[in-house]
Amino acid sequence: MSQPAVSQSQPAVSDGHTPPALARGSASRFGVAELGLGAARRRAGLVGPLLCGLLLAVPAGGIAVLRAFDGLYGQDAYAYFDYGAISVRQSILHLAPLEAFFWPPGYPVLVALTAMALGPIPLAGQIVSLLMGALVPVCTVLLARELFPSEIGLAMLAGGLVALCGQLWQSSIVVMADTTGLALATLSAWALVRYSRTGQVRWLLIASAAVAYATLARWIYGLVAIPFAAYALAALPRARPRTAVLHAAVGVLVAAALLVPVLGPPLLGLLSHPSAPAAFAGNLQVYSWSPLNALRRDFFTADGHLAYAQPNGVYYAVAPANLAFFGPLLAPWIVVGLWAAGRGWRWSTLLLVLGWAGVVYAFHAGAAWQNFRFSLAYLPPLAILVAAGLVWTAHRAWWRVDRRVVGMLVGAWAALGLLTTAGGAVRLVEGFIDRKADDLALVHWVQTETPPGAQLLRFGPTLAFRHYTSLPTFDLFDLSPVDLDAVLATRAPTYVLLDEQNVEDQWLGQPPAVNWHLLRDGPGVAEIGSQGSFTLLRVGSG
Repeated sequence: MSQPAVSQSQPAVSDGHTPPALARGSASRFGVAELGLGAARRRAGLVGPLLCGLLLAVPAGGIAVLRAFDGLYGQDAYAYFDYGAISVRQSILHLAPLEAFFWPPGYPVLVALTAMALGPIPLAGQIVSLLMGALVPVCTVLLARELFPSEIGLAMLAGGLVALCGQLWQSSIVVMADTTGLALATLSAWALVRYSRTGQVRWLLIASAAVAYATLARWIYGLVAIPFAAYALAALPRARPRTAVLHAAVGVLVAAALLVPVLGPPLLGLLSHPSAPAAFAGNLQVYSWSPLNALRRDFFTADGHLAYAQPNGVYYAVAPANLAFFGPLLAPWIVVGLWAAGRGWRWSTLLLVLGWAGVVYAFHAGAAWQNFRFSLAYLPPLAILVAAGLVWTAHRAWWRVDRRVVGMLVGAWAALGLLTTAGGAVRLVEGFIDRKADDLALVHWVQTETPPGAQLLRFGPTLAFRHYTSLPTFDLFDLSPVDLDAVLATRAPTYVLLDEQNVEDQWLGQPPAVNWHLLRDGPGVAEIGSQGSFTLLRVGSG
């Protein structure tokens, strides 16, 4: 894409694929001698990326170890652990087909393989999450360095932004699939750019396999694969049509070999029996999308009535300004990065970076859920935009201010922003682990308040009771009225623990509220006590 020339005092960030004489962001325009560039890059090697990986793994993992946090929280993490470390592990040991599961099996398979060495313990899932989490900043540095070869500082800044993201720290110490999908998607993007530069088909195969497996960890990366595929098509050797066709074919075959065996049967099942549970494709059944949802903040979903403070489009647009992401000092530089990108990047680079961020934003803004960890899916491309905005500004002279002064001011601002983000990351993880401690305290309290042989009806962190106690626990969400009658028919003392206000506000007309009303209005309940927002009640008078 041709661009008008600019003066030496106003360079733009180049994507590094334009010949040096024509690049608007060539090394000479940033004050780096061409002869020293190659040596600097060789010295950097993998040291810089690995340092960014350690910048995440050491503090996040260290906090988890010091606080004895086992990676299990809420509901989903327990489900991933039970399925991966136990069910999938047994399937592998006995060479049996995988049992059905709500989410795709990519992450559970990795957990199962790790559990074969460590045993069926939560640490197996945490190790996978932490290694994949550390791989995200590593691949971000490699991707940015490949896109902008003359801008090592930009690449390292982007990697640092990712490494200090609090939400990524949190997701790296829990038994969840988020870091696995994100790491493999970022690896795929880097391999695609390597393929574009070298034309070597092995990089295309790596990119195809990585984004396919990322999709098997989190379905959102199936959408990210769309701009990735468009970038790959643009990178095919058009001067050699037969080679281009061969490369495209093997890339598609690699992805299909991973995706079709897992995704094919559930999709066929959804088409033939839409109301039946679909193995690995539960998200595809419950999710709905509309562009109008970006303007809404009130939804009725499979998770009940959801009312948010902000419309979805606003929520995901301002998410990077949260201290759990980039924070308010660094997030605004995304806008400057977009300006620099529009002025100096090749169209293929725009397609890869902006296409990735854009498709993630469009999907989540148009869905009916607000969950901050969903914003991780566009972390690397946004980090590259922030870094590009800072670098572009640092190398400009504003009015009569010397460029070196501008560079120092921008550098100080970036350093302050990174320190603020790091502090936010520590507070986020510490607070997150505190909430897990509160859940364990609730579990212990219920144990002390219920007699031996009792059974518990529960809505909330049911799996925590099943994991940490021997108390028979039934989730009100899963019970039909007939099932509830069967539970009550036993002679065991029966208790119910729930957040009544949440059940009435969010779940009216759905199983949790219906079953609660049956208990309250049928055999009756007597309050035993409360802790936090939860109330423990004895069912019946006996």
